[in-house]
Amino acid sequence: MAGLEGKTLERYELRRLIGKGGMADVYEGYDLAVERTVAVKVFKREDEELLRRFIREARLMAALKHEHLVPIYDTGSGQIDGLTWYYIVMPFMEGGTLRARIRQGPLPLSEACRSLREIAAALDYIHRQGIIHRDIKSSNVLLDAEGHCYLSDFGIARTTSDATQLTSTGNVLGTVEYVAPELFEGDNRANVRSDLYSLGVLLFEMVTGRLPFTAENPIAVVTMHISKPPPPPHLYVPHISPAVEHVILKGLEKRPERRYSSASELAEAFCQAVTSGSRALVTGATHQPYQDWAQVSSQSAGAAGTPQPLVLRSVGSVHTPAPPQPTSYPLTGQVYSPAPVLSPTGTGYAGYGQPPSSTASTRRGLLLASLALVLLLAISLPLALAIFSSPHQGTNGSPTVSSGQPSGQQQQTPTATPNLTATAQAQASATAQAQAQATQTAIAGATATVQAQASATAAVWQTATAGRLVYSDALTNAENPATRQANWDRSNHCLFGGDGYHVVQAMSLTTSQRICHEVNYSYGNIALSVQMKILSGASGGVLIRLGTNLFNLPSGYLFEVDSQGRYRIAKFNGGLEQPFTDWTTAPALQAGTGVQNTLQIIADGSSLSFYANNVYLTTINDSSYTEGNIGFLGVAGDNDANVVYSNLAIYALS
Repeated sequence: MAGLEGKTLERYELRRLIGKGGMADVYEGYDLAVERTVAVKVFKREDEELLRRFIREARLMAALKHEHLVPIYDTGSGQIDGLTWYYIVMPFMEGGTLRARIRQGPLPLSEACRSLREIAAALDYIHRQGIIHRDIKSSNVLLDAEGHCYLSDFGIARTTSDATQLTSTGNVLGTVEYVAPELFEGDNRANVRSDLYSLGVLLFEMVTGRLPFTAENPIAVVTMHISKPPPPPHLYVPHISPAVEHVILKGLEKRPERRYSSASELAEAFCQAVTSGSRALVTGATHQPYQDWAQVSSQSAGAAGTPQPLVLRSVGSVHTPAPPQPTSYPLTGQVYSPAPVLSPTGTGYAGYGQPPSSTASTRRGLLLASLALVLLLAISLPLALAIFSSPHQGTNGSPTVSSGQPSGQQQQTPTATPNLTATAQAQASATAQAQAQATQTAIAGATATVQAQASATAAVWQTATAGRLVYSDALTNAENPATRQANWDRSNHCLFGGDGYHVVQAMSLTTSQRICHEVNYSYGNIALSVQMKILSGASGGVLIRLGTNLFNLPSGYLFEVDSQGRYRIAKFNGGLEQPFTDWTTAPALQAGTGVQNTLQIIADGSSLSFYANNVYLTTINDSSYTEGNIGFLGVAGDNDANVVYSNLAIYALS
């Protein structure tokens, strides 16, 4: 397929190709809108399943925020020469990849220490979010102009709550030179410790300039991962101390429990060993003495071409409790589950070929004998399917309306509205004297109280709701004409009761969130009020300007409140979150389950102001979404979610 150099994809000039992969190519681009150089990753395959993987990678990367993870600037699609191209936009990293840097020679130990700390910080962060990377390697680490490291490429990452199994193909995901040995034996799933083994391989590579295990074919590499001790790094870098070498070899332990428990623990142990320069081996080291390994290595020279075959076992089905996962909000009936895909194997490096030791068991021999056949089959098998459900589209297909107009009415163009940002600032600092005059103006002051905020908010809310009431619904009767006209989701997750509209979500390995929404009205500039009770679960919230992005995934603005009296504001695009306000305690919110809070939003163009129980909370300014549906959220926590909403009122701003 011809390259796209010199073409313009939406607002991005694609100037030169800087990276190629099996699924996508990466171009140095130029963002015409903000006038900066960027990297544009362009999907290049005519394969629906790979496209889903590409979309999933964009969602996952954008949901993660860390100083040493490559951020996502933009995602989307555009036309070039009549064809649709999907893309992800990232910062342009002047330093290239860590792999290219290592090709110039081993890193000095001080540089390796800094790089390892940065990569480890990012890896521990994604592990805390419940994400397993599964493809830690030098080509997936990017460098900026100062040489700082950024972890990238989440194409085959999975969440620890992902129930997807590879029980039929025998595939092991990852790049074979970096994959942990336990993933080739038994029914083991990739986890934190297998990522840490890959990080140990990367550390070995940084220090020595080469990989610990390389061979002409992947089967030989797998054999060495399982049965051969890694070569002592001092064979390639004679000046390193035994303490440094011990840390590296502990990171490459065959048994997961003998490795470090976190990436940062490995990094700190390495950096301390570098600093100390001690040549005393730490008590309990498990690697062989220098001379013993050298003797074994010399005796087995030339065996690279005759390794014992090894069975690539499928990922197991043992489930472990899942740590917190990145928030994704499926619409009714949708579960956006990660889908594993077989990663291409690395290029061949000339290296060790020592066959398994003579102490291998008969069972091991049988496993080895099966590997060649399974691997050859796996290489030819199609990539694992990533299954995505279509969003709920309603039942009657009624047309939507803009700016608060019910279906079938003339679209109304809102007239000028009060300066909500200035009003919000005034509310937050109103003085006691301003309370008496709050119906006309809010005067700044540094000693505002909740009572003053409520008075000022009352005046703003009175102004905002002076327009036409376009939709009012107690949400207690599914057969109410207004309720039926709005066409709210109705399912086992979205239920009408005598006390309101319930959003129910059981704790699950695939998703803990649920969105229930109406599909017949599309609102732009409005004032909204609704009462919410968290009967069980972690949190609930209101979504406005809710729709789907170009990948048919939900997008909009979220006002979320939890049972601890906290709130947060976020924008999401197909589950990719951009928080405007992270979890913040608000005295105006009532904490606990079964208590009622009134959530209020004034959306006026790009200005969105948020209130709780008639008290101003915050204002954001964003123009990504101009109109859409209304939705309600339920998030399970230690127990199933059951969040009830009632007395919804929506006013068109006048």
